[in-house]
Amino acid sequence: MPNIIFKGITRANDSIFDEVNERPKNAKILNIPENNMLVSLIFAIPLMIFCFCLIFVKKNMMNDFPMIRHYIPIGIVLGFLCCLIHELLHAIPQPKGAKVYIGFIPSKFIFYMKCKEPLLKGKFILMSLLPILLGIVPLIIFMISNNQILNSIMWAMAMIGLVSPSPDYLNVYCVLKQVPKKAYIQDDKEGLCWFKK
Repeated sequence: MPNIIFKGITRANDSIFDEVNERPKNAKILNIPENNMLVSLIFAIPLMIFCFCLIFVKKNMMNDFPMIRHYIPIGIVLGFLCCLIHELLHAIPQPKGAKVYIGFIPSKFIFYMKCKEPLLKGKFILMSLLPILLGIVPLIIFMISNNQILNSIMWAMAMIGLVSPSPDYLNVYCVLKQVPKKAYIQDDKEGLCWFKK
């Protein structure tokens, strides 16, 4: 298990973000688009459309509108609070004993997980995709429940849980395209780098 350190509210220029291992000589910088938040919409938009389509599927299953609109904000708030769990899920695959920082940057309005230790390609992909569970589980509950209040909350949580990892999906896409098998990936001052031991 990694050593998880909750930093709480954190400045964007905190020294922890400068903590990186020395770049190995054979390392290559992972080419990720500079405007990665914007580019990650390529993954977010289809998932949003999918979630909206499921409302109509569910409406046909129930023969009634499956949600009560004024309960949706509860799901939005819970989905936002689950962003901390999102970061904890990123922390689970980190190496045993590794120092992992988790917190919230108000100026950027984002939660973060920071660990400087390298991960094998497969483990990096697992680490990146693990938070998708926060979308899949509520979506399953939404699809099997006939309770309109529960549906309203679960649908909103599912939407946030599936869409919020969009930058992670982009990272995985770049890793699958650029990084060979049995390579390691780690933080670098220029972003992410990969190397073979």
